[in-house]
Amino acid sequence: SKSRPSPLHTMAAHQKQRPQRNENPQHQHQHQLQQTRHHGGPGPSTPTIPLSFLNPDSTTTTISARLGETLLQTAHRTGIEMEGACEGVCACSTCHVILTQEMYDRLLEEQCEEGCLGENEEDMLDMAFGLTHTSRLGCQVKVEEWMEGARIELPKATRNFYVDGHKPKPH
Repeated sequence: SKSRPSPLHTMAAHQKQRPQRNENPQHQHQHQLQQTRHHGGPGPSTPTIPLSFLNPDSTTTTISARLGETLLQTAHRTGIEMEGACEGVCACSTCHVILTQEMYDRLLEEQCEEGCLGENEEDMLDMAFGLTHTSRLGCQVKVEEWMEGARIELPKATRNFYVDGHKPKPH
């Protein structure tokens, strides 16, 4: 019988086969940050669409959202009160938003694997205050052209298990 290679051996072989992008440690650090932080997003020259946020106090704020950025990025860039305690890495529920049924269904069709939310997002939504059947995490929803004029509802409260009352400031 043939023995299987250990996972470490397989991983080492895979890394040897993979071409090296850039040996500069600064470049590798920047690449890591882009993968794990919600900051940045599309630049100021990116086309925008109007989105309306229904705030917890029942007022509506209409902003210009950049195509390709997440709802969390949009909120932080435009001053909308959306917490994002984990800074957009799908590790909390403080960027919980409530979508219209039409928007929710279309996102499931277009953005979600096999028509359902990812396991991480589902787990985090289980902790969200005011969960509805059209709830999503703002860090997981990217702004697209078809969303023009859409209304996104912010829940009346959020649950931050990290520290109650702490709101991180975008960098």
